[in-house]
Amino acid sequence: MSATVGRARTGDDAGMSLPEVIVYAAVSALLLSVLAGVFYVGSQTQAAVGGRDAATGAGQVVTNSLQTSVRNASSLLVTGTLVKARVATGALGWQCVTWALTADNKLVYRAASAAITSTDYSTWTVLATGARGLLGGGAAFSGGSTQVSYSLSFASGSVSVPVAGAAMANAYGTGSPESCW
Repeated sequence: MSATVGRARTGDDAGMSLPEVIVYAAVSALLLSVLAGVFYVGSQTQAAVGGRDAATGAGQVVTNSLQTSVRNASSLLVTGTLVKARVATGALGWQCVTWALTADNKLVYRAASAAITSTDYSTWTVLATGARGLLGGGAAFSGGSTQVSYSLSFASGSVSVPVAGAAMANAYGTGSPESCW
């Protein structure tokens, strides 16, 4: 019979004691909670950055649309939530273009060869959602027959990005529609 049968293990063969297991478990739990916190903060930061990028992109789309068309316009009609422009389109002539800030916080756009009188915004092109006017009384636009100023905020998630600017109508020429309003 072998001399090792029934004898207790000693040295390296003894395994871990209960206090060692408890200490290793506590250290592992601490490290895992720190890692979980880092991942949580990272995901929150990623969501905020994504929201900021979406809101900034919406602001850029609206700003580009307004700036480009208004600079090519011969005349404007500006109210607090609406801008109408008579816009030169090069070889195609002139068209009527309208932007509106809707009650459900959308910035919508429409272009046509004649005056745009419809306020059924459901058929218009949505340029941005989460839009809000920052001028007095929730207005987004101010100005006159040749100039428009705008101040809007675009929200996406928990992030809101303000956008403000102005543009002046610079187009002149024959063939302009009698009126776009």
